[in-house]
Amino acid sequence: MYHAVQQGLRSGMLAGLLLVGLLFVDYGPATNLTTVARLFALDAGNWNKLIGAVLLVVLGALFGGLYAIIFRRALGAFHFILPGLATGLCWWVLLILLLATAIRHIQQSPYGMLLWFVISLFYGLTLASLYRQLQFQQKESGREPYTTRTI
Repeated sequence: MYHAVQQGLRSGMLAGLLLVGLLFVDYGPATNLTTVARLFALDAGNWNKLIGAVLLVVLGALFGGLYAIIFRRALGAFHFILPGLATGLCWWVLLILLLATAIRHIQQSPYGMLLWFVISLFYGLTLASLYRQLQFQQKESGREPYTTRTI
């Protein structure tokens, strides 16, 4: 289980970095990264974008670790898609609906809600795909080199 959680943290961090890249190019110079910092009440003037980027990577790693704990057995060809979508949906519900709307009372436009919904689902699918790849790499590295398979 330790290796599964470690792989989940790594894949979640990579998926979070991908989100940082996506949000950096949206609307210009990292406008949505500022929104992430504002969600956690960490508005720090010129540091908003960096704080938002670090928060996305850290939250991505945490969600990746949780994904690995809950769904570590989902290795089938399509068994990783639904858990990935569920993780992305949980990401959206916790960060946008609960934290932004209910707790911080930040008004979201319909476009903003839909944008975060799609980005959250993309995060979940990316997380699941990266986790699955890391699981397969671990299985492959456990084999002896130059072995032949019998059919």
